[in-house]
Amino acid sequence: MFKNQIEGETKNAVGKAQEAYGDFTDDNEHRTEGKLRSAAGQVQSQYGEAVDTAREFTVKQPVGALAIAATVGFVLGALVTRR
Repeated sequence: MFKNQIEGETKNAVGKAQEAYGDFTDDNEHRTEGKLRSAAGQVQSQYGEAVDTAREFTVKQPVGALAIAATVGFVLGALVTRR
């Protein structure tokens, strides 16, 4: 696991605990903040997994990664210069 995955899982756990506290005390502010923190943690964890997958793919198939990067660059360039 990399930094983003660990931080994301930690935020997710803290958010779930905060949401549970809000449920226990019937405090909507804590409940909502916990849900938001948990969602942010899940997004960060998934981002870390995506980066990890991309890194592994690049190491295993550098030519394929280069071809994908060139294609994305070409498409973005075409979209930006299009009027």
